[in-house]
Amino acid sequence: MKYLHRILKAKKGTHVKVHFSQPAKVLLLGDFHFKNYKEHKTYNYRGGDLTQSPQQFTIPNDGLWHIVVERGGYFHPKNIVAAVEVSE
Repeated sequence: MKYLHRILKAKKGTHVKVHFSQPAKVLLLGDFHFKNYKEHKTYNYRGGDLTQSPQQFTIPNDGLWHIVVERGGYFHPKNIVAAVEVSE
């Protein structure tokens, strides 16, 4: 799986706005769940298959957070451009 990735150290209540150029699976994952995601294990996330950009998330707890925008399979990834805005 190819994906775009951004790491954030954020406090509870921080707003994160994710812009993406075409429909994509957009995930907000805590650090533990991102490690599971990379290892193809069970993980929990906020977000999902999204069609409208931008999408806003609110950080639920203080800590390290990962924004993932999936580009698709390894051999035929989508050409997606993404950006992240953070505001408290």
